[in-house]
Amino acid sequence: MPCKTPQQLEINNDATCRSRLAGYAYLTYIVFTMSAAVLAGKTTTGANTSQMLASLRNTIRIAQVTVMLDLVQIVCGVILAVTLYRLSRTVDATLALLAMAFRFGEGLTGFIPLLSKLELMKLATTSDPACASNAGCLAIADEILSRPDNLFGQFCFVVGGFLFAYLLLVGRLIPRWMAWTGVITIGLQLLCVPLYVATVLPGKIVSWLWIPILLYEVPLGVWLILRGTSTMDNRR
Repeated sequence: MPCKTPQQLEINNDATCRSRLAGYAYLTYIVFTMSAAVLAGKTTTGANTSQMLASLRNTIRIAQVTVMLDLVQIVCGVILAVTLYRLSRTVDATLALLAMAFRFGEGLTGFIPLLSKLELMKLATTSDPACASNAGCLAIADEILSRPDNLFGQFCFVVGGFLFAYLLLVGRLIPRWMAWTGVITIGLQLLCVPLYVATVLPGKIVSWLWIPILLYEVPLGVWLILRGTSTMDNRR
């Protein structure tokens, strides 16, 4: 077996670093997203908007923690966009760039629900205690709670995620079973999310379909950290 040149070793080291960074970003993204969702559910409990505002006022510290978690999610989304592009561009540079654009968009659109959350927190912590039962405040809160803020990020995720999973499969950068899991699970969600956006499909189905994607992303994150992606030399 021929010895690798210093340039090849440097390329392999760079690829390893990018793989590990992507792996850590994947796992951090998943943990923080799930943690933020669980904590956010505890801050807006109640049968109506007035009770939700009162609950948010009483759990404002928890809500502030979810804001920090949301910011970390945005950072992880951008890191994944860049690192996955660098790992997969040797397979197809055009598709990799397109996938990066969507995953980058996913990260940036994360500010939309975050801003809505900050608006709701400001409304709940207003100096007027009667605001929680004021018709004007309740109307504003209803409008904020009914915004489809997460739809933009979800759409960007499924498009970019599917393209990256396809590139990882075609390029044989990760085990085929893992890549196929990503193509199938994210591909199914790619069909369902647009139908949900168009109000054709109920949201409950889309919510359940996020779970199988974890069967792809969690093993992928661990694999990227421990093993990285296959290099061109290894695929020969």
